[in-house]
Amino acid sequence: MKNKIFFLSVVLLAIVIIAASPERSSSGAPGAHTGAPGEQTCATSGCHDDNSVNSGKASLSIEVGSSVTNYVPGKTYAVKVSISEKDVKRFGFQLLALNNATSSSVGTFQISDAGRTQLVKNTQAFSDREYVTYSFNGTDASSEGMSEWIVNWTAPATNLGPVTFYAAGVSANDDMTDKEDHVYTSSKVLNN
Repeated sequence: MKNKIFFLSVVLLAIVIIAASPERSSSGAPGAHTGAPGEQTCATSGCHDDNSVNSGKASLSIEVGSSVTNYVPGKTYAVKVSISEKDVKRFGFQLLALNNATSSSVGTFQISDAGRTQLVKNTQAFSDREYVTYSFNGTDASSEGMSEWIVNWTAPATNLGPVTFYAAGVSANDDMTDKEDHVYTSSKVLNN
């Protein structure tokens, strides 16, 4: 009987310790949170909503290839979303590519780092759009005070006119809540 009580005590203690351990709770932003036309951001949808968009000290950028400004139909480009803020250890992002004329997703994304990024869709609004966002492990800073995510994007097979990439990023204070974090937006246009 003593062994049974001891065993149950150890199991209960282990459960309490695991439950009390701080852990990242996010496994990716829900679709339609890039700040693209008609979309919200995490600052306007009710999660990271303590501060207005682009009000903090971080810098968010989108880079396509090596300073690419025009896309070639059917060609694949590495797209990098970067965010930096001194002393921050936790970040998040979401990325979308839209056809400027139709406001629908254009091209296709291919995940190149499944440990840090994933594809998502929104089942309600903008269900035809494809998004790239961080994964559970993708919230960790890539290096001191910054994070970046790289994904491949294949341009549409034919020339569809200008394409705009929209990104939203979160610079999180790592307190295991969505409070006192900052949200940023950025966009980049590729001409044809």
